[in-house]
Amino acid sequence: MHHAQIDRLSGQCSIIHRLDGRTKLLTTLLLSVLVIAQPPTSVSSLFYFAVWPFALLVLGLVPMKFVVKQVILVSPFIIFFAVWSLFYGKQPTTVTFGPWVWQTTDGVLRFCAILGKFAITVTSLIALVATTPFNELLGAMSKLGMPGILVVQLGFLYRYIFLFVDRGSHIIRARRMRTLRYLGFKKELKTVSSMIGNLLITSIDSASNISLAMQARGFNGNFPSTSKSRFGSIDIWFTAVFAVYMIIVIFLTRASA
Repeated sequence: MHHAQIDRLSGQCSIIHRLDGRTKLLTTLLLSVLVIAQPPTSVSSLFYFAVWPFALLVLGLVPMKFVVKQVILVSPFIIFFAVWSLFYGKQPTTVTFGPWVWQTTDGVLRFCAILGKFAITVTSLIALVATTPFNELLGAMSKLGMPGILVVQLGFLYRYIFLFVDRGSHIIRARRMRTLRYLGFKKELKTVSSMIGNLLITSIDSASNISLAMQARGFNGNFPSTSKSRFGSIDIWFTAVFAVYMIIVIFLTRASA
């Protein structure tokens, strides 16, 4: 997820973009907590929760292709941990989905529930970041009482992680241009280790130079913000709709339990 794509999407004009950052941040956190709190074998209830982030993406003019690409990009990590539930949950259970009924195990349900919770929470986070400029998001965190040191660290992480990734891609590209054949496992591993070491050393040097440059410019530990977003009537309506939606979803999940 390159910062140019994020900045372009977050700079669009839509009803979701006009919301205050605190509204979107709090509703996203609450939605994530409610999704994670669902029973470990509850899969059908996740479909109710998935409607909200999907609606945000549509109203926020975020391309679905972009969202799917980002979800797939980070999915191997969660799949690696979720697949172990298939080996531990051997208790048979009956699954009913509309007119269809079939037999499965608790492990399969846990596996599907983990993937579903992951997809919903990550999609909600993408909707938040893609519809909120990061400086506004940092300002929202600060206004909500998050410690200043954490806000500053997140700001630095967002800004310079992309420089780290770009430098790594440049090293890989330079290496490919200078390689004519496969050198063997041992030599390839030695080459990759040297590349990683060089990347870390140059990153430390860059961090020192950046620190000196910011001190020379009078950085006092706070990021100045020009955002004029305020909690207005649109935020009240958005919060009310979110509350009603969550109440309906909780009622439906308990009724179907």
